[in-house]
Amino acid sequence: MKKIYRTLLIILGILILLGGIYAVVLPILNPPVARKPAVYLYPLQDSFISVNLEVNGKIIESIPDYKEGWNVFVTKEGIIENNLDYLFYEAKLNKLTIPKEGFVVSSSDLDSWFDKNLKEMGLNEKELSQFKEYWISELNGSKYYIIKLLSDDFLTQNMNLLVSPTPDTMIRLNFYFKGVDKIVKLEEPVITTPVRNGFTVVEWGGILEE
Repeated sequence: MKKIYRTLLIILGILILLGGIYAVVLPILNPPVARKPAVYLYPLQDSFISVNLEVNGKIIESIPDYKEGWNVFVTKEGIIENNLDYLFYEAKLNKLTIPKEGFVVSSSDLDSWFDKNLKEMGLNEKELSQFKEYWISELNGSKYYIIKLLSDDFLTQNMNLLVSPTPDTMIRLNFYFKGVDKIVKLEEPVITTPVRNGFTVVEWGGILEE
């Protein structure tokens, strides 16, 4: 009996060890990718604006080329370098903290869900349209999707956005998406609609768990 007990303890210890190794190795082998964060700039007057990223990981794509930061001319209408609506980047992250609260949405309802909720979260019509243009086509492989808004603390620690001059209003909507085959019960967060005042910076993007 003692031998069986010791054997079970050994097996349990091995399983715990493997679980720890899995938790450490998986992010290294398959790091989460922040996909298409789009950064919109709305100065009160035509201005040169500096934008820098502090990424806990590695920037893998950018438009314009990020190099050591973006220094761009932006009109008061939000047009960047005469031809861009937003700054674009993608990054492999070393860490992902997933909030507990979230939404579960049928893939067939994503379009209408985004229309309603992203407006409440602060996007205007152009930003919402460009968000959907990208994400609706990406979210097409599952019956339902879990949608969670990454916290401001996580963004500051892993995808910090530094803008000079300092914006009066900053709206950052970066989501975690995961496809599921059935409805999962989640507590939904309370949506607070931000007010745009003064120089406003808006960002949207997402992480899709494959």
